[in-house]
Amino acid sequence: MDINLIAPLNQLGYGVVGYNVLKALSAANHGIAYFPIGDIKWSGDPMLKGLIDSVRHNATFYTPTAPCLRIWHQHELDMFVGSPRIGWPIFELNKFTDREKHHLRSVDKLFVCSNWAKEVVSKELNIDASVIPLGVDTKTFYYDKAEVDKRPEWTRATTIYLNVGKWEVRKGHNELLEAFNKAFEPTDDVELWMINDNPFIGHENEEWKRKYSNSKMGRNIKFLPRFESHDSLRKVFHHVDAGLFPSKAEGWNLEIPEMMACGVNIIATNYSGHTEFVNEKNTRLLDVTGMELAKDGKWFHGQGEWCVFSVDQLVSHMRDVHDAKQSGKLSLNDAGIETAKNLSWTNTVKRIEEVLV
Repeated sequence: MDINLIAPLNQLGYGVVGYNVLKALSAANHGIAYFPIGDIKWSGDPMLKGLIDSVRHNATFYTPTAPCLRIWHQHELDMFVGSPRIGWPIFELNKFTDREKHHLRSVDKLFVCSNWAKEVVSKELNIDASVIPLGVDTKTFYYDKAEVDKRPEWTRATTIYLNVGKWEVRKGHNELLEAFNKAFEPTDDVELWMINDNPFIGHENEEWKRKYSNSKMGRNIKFLPRFESHDSLRKVFHHVDAGLFPSKAEGWNLEIPEMMACGVNIIATNYSGHTEFVNEKNTRLLDVTGMELAKDGKWFHGQGEWCVFSVDQLVSHMRDVHDAKQSGKLSLNDAGIETAKNLSWTNTVKRIEEVLV
């Protein structure tokens, strides 16, 4: 099948999805004409240049009657090449603005990542969307006992938590800091590692870091840079004991299934995009205790809602992980590994084929 694909290709969320969908579609022998959104910025894949050259050449002689898949924001679904026009937005909130509604209604088909998103589209627009779950590159993210065994001696005793996700109120970074300070004392053998640089907020990155550094547990917090290579990110995952994701709303959250694939324990909110892959077996769940207007003064201004959860429950889960680690009873997240196996990008493409054929 010929497919016209419009998507970014970079190390940010949409760009990672674009990269993996492009690779998986090509591996399934579809004829892909690729039209990038923004500059192509990717490293760590020596085979990518040849693929990009090929699909960009195809774009010169694209098939105008082939389906066009645009992986991009719900308020910018206005440029397509081919037909039917398929919008694939990854959104976080349970309500849309008028502009978003206009763009979402303008396409011929809608793809969404989760059944939660499908329900939002149905309620807000009375439109039936097709659920296309995102995936995990299990050739890159996997449990490697040899890497775990190379873990430095000091980290074998220390309980290490990791949060990945750009600095943002939506990501629950205020609640995460409150919980870490409430759960532990500076003398406890714990560390919180943060990978959060946000390319869209400039100096505010440093404001977030100062807030964390100046807190009671500041000396137990480390800030890591963004990693250009996913191989390098996997190695970081093998150094940590639990991933912390107290997000108020997510379209998906790629890092959770990637950590699951590496056997890392997970603490996450049981809401929005997360609900497509978190459960009581693979995650210490943060229950939704209510909803509030989504306001952060920057990206969200009350146009929808996001979830509220108990900081005390987050504290309890963090302490449980620490107690299990210190007593030698913290086990590998086997259920998470199995979940990640089912979330392959190959399965993502199979689902696309089911909908389009």
